[in-house]
Amino acid sequence: MFFKLLKLMNWFTAQCRQQFYNLAFSTKFRYFGKACTVDISGQVKIGQNVYIGDHVSLIVEQGASLEIADNSFIGESCYIKCFGGKVSIGKDVSINSKSFINGCGGVSIGDNTRIGTQSIIIASNHKFGEPDLLVKDAITKQGVSLGENIWLGARVTVLDGVKIPSDSVIGACSLVSKPLDESGVYVGSPARKIKSL
Repeated sequence: MFFKLLKLMNWFTAQCRQQFYNLAFSTKFRYFGKACTVDISGQVKIGQNVYIGDHVSLIVEQGASLEIADNSFIGESCYIKCFGGKVSIGKDVSINSKSFINGCGGVSIGDNTRIGTQSIIIASNHKFGEPDLLVKDAITKQGVSLGENIWLGARVTVLDGVKIPSDSVIGACSLVSKPLDESGVYVGSPARKIKSL
């Protein structure tokens, strides 16, 4: 009896949480997880049927913005910080568990893209080698752009200034530090093309 009551209470809590976030974001979530961190001072637009997993952090600072289009999936323990930039996530995108997105210079993720677990996208970087500037003060914010129908394998890292063309695959544990000129299969650190699609 106790476990049935506990299960009912958990279900009721989940329903209340989801209804609260449906109202707060003027949408209808497929699921909004427990123990999420939501810290929003900027602009947010979320489409219909979006899944936000447990323990996700969504941080949108003043002057920044976050857009998540319909039917997208943000897995558990993901961290998305719109640090002065715009993070735009297209339709039917999945960002799997423990992935990290820092949108300082802006991040655009095209429709139907798949991002593997523990992947990192950082849209800013530090410059070095300039005698009059400290590394901490010399920052680039070129942004990151991922086209449509891309698959980033697990633990891929994408750095500032990178553009990945539509219909590309990036192998697990690869580092993409420069723009890719054409679609294909890329692997390694730094990523290199091994196959055309």
